[in-house]
Amino acid sequence: MKKMLLIVCLLAFPHIAFAQCAELMKKYNAPNPASKTMKQITRWISKKVNNPADSQALESCMIALAADNPNKEQVAGK
Repeated sequence: MKKMLLIVCLLAFPHIAFAQCAELMKKYNAPNPASKTMKQITRWISKKVNNPADSQALESCMIALAADNPNKEQVAGK
């Protein structure tokens, strides 16, 4: 039973995190992260987002979608 609960939680987490990311991007009118580099995203967040909790959450989810993120399957220019 505990394993099943753990599996359900792990499967639901990305959806919750994505919803939070979309909400924060809308709240701060964030640029499309796929068209920005990780450094540009970090600079933008440091200038526009004053709430530390929002800043960390927004930065991590936007960097995951950044154009130059090596963990993405497809990067900008390809």
